[in-house]
Amino acid sequence: MSFWVAASLFFGGALCYKAATYIMNIREGRQFTKETTEHLITFMNLMAFSFAEATNMKYLALEETNMTEEEVLKLYLIDRKMYEAWKKSLATRAFPKFPAHHMDLLPTFDWDGALAPLENIYYNNSNSQEEEEGTSNE
Repeated sequence: MSFWVAASLFFGGALCYKAATYIMNIREGRQFTKETTEHLITFMNLMAFSFAEATNMKYLALEETNMTEEEVLKLYLIDRKMYEAWKKSLATRAFPKFPAHHMDLLPTFDWDGALAPLENIYYNNSNSQEEEEGTSNE
């Protein structure tokens, strides 16, 4: 085998290896960011559900204390603002913590669609609590 044939086979193999590992790294990076994003949304859903349950228990306890409706409404508005601030801070701080070489692999993400279940959990539990209070007061 001549020197040029051996050299071309060696460098061709090295080039193919480099290209194959680059493609596999991109694939693994995309899979990493996708799974991390899904885990983050699942974590946010669990946290929102726990937050909704805690506020539900809070309003049940407040109902037993015979607070006025205006005071309960003020507490509800404070809780709602706190929930919105928590949701926004988590969403804005999560992705900048990704490794720099994975930032360009982040999928385009519909945050409004992803956070809709969070709002449904929180607001529907709070609304059902208000409806229960309305029916129990009548």
